[in-house]
Amino acid sequence: MNRTLALTAALALAACQPQAQDRAAERDAAEAPTPAAETPAPQDSSSTIVALDSEGLRLVDETTGSTRLIPFGAPQAETTTAITALVGNATETGQMEECGPGPLSFANFPQGLRLWFSQGAFSGWESTEALTTMSGISAEATRAELEAAGVSDFTRDTLEDEFDLGGIYGVMEPGGQEVALLHTGDNCFMR
Repeated sequence: MNRTLALTAALALAACQPQAQDRAAERDAAEAPTPAAETPAPQDSSSTIVALDSEGLRLVDETTGSTRLIPFGAPQAETTTAITALVGNATETGQMEECGPGPLSFANFPQGLRLWFSQGAFSGWESTEALTTMSGISAEATRAELEAAGVSDFTRDTLEDEFDLGGIYGVMEPGGQEVALLHTGDNCFMR
């Protein structure tokens, strides 16, 4: 009888084993991450604009409002690829050996944008046209627009009147009523 009981118990356990394995598989499947919905295609680059930023360049998706920073220190190839996709190919590239921070390479892009690179890393920018900061200030702004944005201190230097817009620096045109240039990070200005 003990043998019969032991045999019956063993058969019952064996019969339950596949179900236990099935339940374990179901539990594992339920706990496993489900594939995410298909990742939406990136927004058309025509809806993304470049904004000037004190930490680098900010890419702004005008459709969603989301932003992505290309920070100073980003690899040169990555930076130029991203900017080329948005504003077009560089119109000129080169190297300047005698700059304050040391040798710098540069790439000039459409829309008056010049990027500076030090040892293969993005290290500065200059803008002379309509690209704006997140607050809407461009190198085409007037002194009145700067003052409305909170700029009140202008310093006379060898490059004309200069100002600081929260880590973004500017140089005024002769006469001091219009911005000539915005910049931050490395540059090769001769003073």
